[in-house]
Amino acid sequence: MTTDPMEPAASDINDSYADDSYADDIDEGPYVEENSGQVASRVGRDMVQNVHNWLGRYQAARELSDDFVHQTISTFVKRIYGPGGLSREAAAGILRERRHVLLVADPGSGRRTAAVGLLGGVSLPRREIPINDDEQRLLPVDEVPWSSYDRSAYLLTVPPGSRNGRLRELLSAYREAVDKRDSYLVVLVDHKGLERPEDVPGFTVLTVTAPAPDELLSRLLHDQRAQLDVDTLLKTPPLPAMLEGATPAQIARLSRRIMAAAADPQESPAEIAHRAVQAYQNWDDELVTWFETHPDPRTRLFLITLAFLQGGQATNVLHAMEKLAKKLEEPANVCGGIGAPGIRQLAKNVNARIDDEHRIFFTLPSYDVAILRYVHGDQSKAFRTNLWSWASDLPIRRGGAPNARIAEQVASAMLALTLSLPGADAPEVRTLIGRWWDYQTLRPLVVELMTAVAMSPEAGAAMRRRLNQWAGQSGSVPLLSAVAEVCGGTLADAYPQAVLTRLNNLAARGIDVVTGEVVKAVRSLWNRPQHRQATLRQVVDWAAAQDQRHHAGLRALAAISKTSDQAEFLLSELAGDTERQTRLVHALSLLFTDQGPQGEIREALFRWLTAATEQPLYEGLITELMVSAGGTGQGASSRFARMSDLLYDWQPTARDAQAPAARDLRDRLNERFHRANPLGAA
Repeated sequence: MTTDPMEPAASDINDSYADDSYADDIDEGPYVEENSGQVASRVGRDMVQNVHNWLGRYQAARELSDDFVHQTISTFVKRIYGPGGLSREAAAGILRERRHVLLVADPGSGRRTAAVGLLGGVSLPRREIPINDDEQRLLPVDEVPWSSYDRSAYLLTVPPGSRNGRLRELLSAYREAVDKRDSYLVVLVDHKGLERPEDVPGFTVLTVTAPAPDELLSRLLHDQRAQLDVDTLLKTPPLPAMLEGATPAQIARLSRRIMAAAADPQESPAEIAHRAVQAYQNWDDELVTWFETHPDPRTRLFLITLAFLQGGQATNVLHAMEKLAKKLEEPANVCGGIGAPGIRQLAKNVNARIDDEHRIFFTLPSYDVAILRYVHGDQSKAFRTNLWSWASDLPIRRGGAPNARIAEQVASAMLALTLSLPGADAPEVRTLIGRWWDYQTLRPLVVELMTAVAMSPEAGAAMRRRLNQWAGQSGSVPLLSAVAEVCGGTLADAYPQAVLTRLNNLAARGIDVVTGEVVKAVRSLWNRPQHRQATLRQVVDWAAAQDQRHHAGLRALAAISKTSDQAEFLLSELAGDTERQTRLVHALSLLFTDQGPQGEIREALFRWLTAATEQPLYEGLITELMVSAGGTGQGASSRFARMSDLLYDWQPTARDAQAPAARDLRDRLNERFHRANPLGAA
């Protein structure tokens, strides 16, 4: 991950941690870019080396990109579509012919890959239709951003276990919407979610089996065949027993453990199989034994420190371990002297090796994340809090920008641990956010870490709930700002409704700095066509609210009307949306009831008026909005007076000769205000 070299905030340079900085004392020696000793995160590797790469691959899967679909088809493992024992090609032919397919299969059976196999048979862009993530239900059809999609092959996943009494009617409505766009639709639904799927009109029902476990594992290991006897390995105990009843996701995880265990070409198939299964089981039995036989705090802390900093200089790991000992207030002798175990003895004790360049690595595959996972389950909450407080300080220097490489290692450890925990949650992510957010160079890493966790199958649901909790309840401005930036990023492409809900909670907080971040997020969403309709609905609703969201909405309207072209585009969106026009009337009524438009929203209204001089449609729209807003409720005369003042600020009489179109528009609007004004009419 690249970050721009920028100075950190002054408040961080002189804080209480800076005089005891690990990052200032490390040797900037060579380090490895790739390693095969950590948590599975991508095909061919077993380490979260770069959060950005992980997120990019996951986003491609969510977006059903051409590259992702083509790769899926090229590595597709045989499975049987029913009824009638159809091949993937035959089932894809049914989709091409009949256009709408209900694919009935249970979660965990590889059904999404099976659906991609069908969609890959249609020569159109693929789109996944979003759902309401917070409520785990399908969106009403009119809330789907259809206008931002071209003719496509759509995938819709009914939330597992969902029992919606109107599901048949809703699916029929989706089918009709897809029909209008001359497109295709595959709906994924489980056996419990829909009784008698054959009764849903307009759909062809297909089922699909899970792939054979041994065939799937063989396919996943295909690229390793040059250096690994895959066929022999799959028959080597205990791998056959591991495959019985395994889900595709479990087999994928096992394949990555096998690739990590096979790093040494001298290892026998029996040794590779044994180590792969131990790694798959998170080395739990081995770690229990290790901690029983190594009560020495110095050795234990070195093990934990190496789990964060594997691949770095061994002396740096030792130095960081001593910082951890101080953080945990361990006895002074833990830092050691000549009588304490040195680096090479410690490396031997923790199953690590030191190479010729004095870099240190575990000798066991996936051992580092297994250690962190074990410690999290075996130690107290207070210990975990101190551990991540220490880890978050590792990249910080006494002066200048933080060490981005070390920050990436810590963030990678956080992501790896989070994805490996049962019932995954991510409370410690908050520690990194609070410590790193004020550093401009670390913000991209923080955002990508939060996004990766929030989009992951393992921890995503819990993290998205936590983002919502923070948005509504946290008093930490850095944390709230980070949530806003995450919501304006790629998370919105997978969970648009969830993102707008969290931005709505942030807008209601009334914290100026946070509102500024919300406005930036809105601008980011507005610039992406698939989010434009929903974003406009949200912003206008904010502006019409009688709480803190009113000011956030006005600032957001100004932000998406920043230029003349943007103002025209906004008006074109409003022109066809009568519901939004009604809400905007309320917003303008509130705006002109107060002191009238100031600052950015005033300049934005000027741009709206300028656009109206060039397009009669916009003049009619603005006239109706302002006249309706001016006459709403008590105080109409004052509102119309402020509107008239705005017109003369926009087009002063001194410039009438130079801008006759603006002069005429001003006069026409003033005449309408005069007729609508109760006092003027009298």
